[in-house]
Amino acid sequence: MRIITSILTLIASLMLAACNNTPDPVALNTVKTGTPALWKVSGTTAGQQGVAYMFGTIHILPDDVQWRTPVLENAIADSDTLVIEVLGLEDTRNAAKIFSRLAVSPGQEKLDARIKPSLRDDLDRIIDSANIPERALNRMETWAAALSLASAQTKGLGLKSSGGVEKKLSAQFEKAGKPIEALETIELQLGYFDKLPEEQQRQMLTSVVEDSSNAQQAFEKLFNAWMTGNVEEIVTLSDAGILTDPKTREYLLVARNLNWAEQLDKRLQNPGTSMIAVGAAHLVGPDAVQATLAKRGYKIEKIQ
Repeated sequence: MRIITSILTLIASLMLAACNNTPDPVALNTVKTGTPALWKVSGTTAGQQGVAYMFGTIHILPDDVQWRTPVLENAIADSDTLVIEVLGLEDTRNAAKIFSRLAVSPGQEKLDARIKPSLRDDLDRIIDSANIPERALNRMETWAAALSLASAQTKGLGLKSSGGVEKKLSAQFEKAGKPIEALETIELQLGYFDKLPEEQQRQMLTSVVEDSSNAQQAFEKLFNAWMTGNVEEIVTLSDAGILTDPKTREYLLVARNLNWAEQLDKRLQNPGTSMIAVGAAHLVGPDAVQATLAKRGYKIEKIQ
């Protein structure tokens, strides 16, 4: 579940904001200074006029880490536009309204009936620590309850979505007067989860419960792999958990990557330089966005 929760930690946490305050940060065993992976995409034909820097991000950060490097700062300075996964999350009221509209459906089974009996005690423990009313979770579709509980575990580490890479990059581009665009809307991004078959949604819930005892270690592994630019480790982590199911992987990763590659191909047919900042799992492995762009003739260089 560790990669899935990184995709929508910000959105899932919206409905939790009113439930509890963020606790004090725990002591994390994380790298303090790093060089996250960065790629440069450029054209090889007359019709491929643009340039893109592709930066894999992590959506939440500890406070005391230095992830910026001269190579990254030069790429930012060289970019005319920032492109992120989704815009509008700062309007928490509207984002929460969208989440609730998609997440809540009548006639849902009680949440503990949607998980195998051997995990029900663990589910109860997670619900108690999450401080989310059980009646609210019972009204949610399974994917939404799973994301909500996963987000609560992240909040339990004392990490805030306001400290994520996208937020910091957006503030930098906004200060420089450069436009910020998105690959998806909130509705579209949540819709990928909403369209998952119930079997896959229940696998997601199971994954959240089974991983709950090592949430801190899972975050540390993912964060350290990201900070050190360890692409192979990010591939290993993204291949685990719920993404081992082919149908779920197709819905949540492969289809989105193909859609993004199509959008970026069109963007790169025009002059200009863009900074593309999306979750790190989308830029590694055989289904990476760059892999599709390479098949279309673009030159892909890992510059950090």
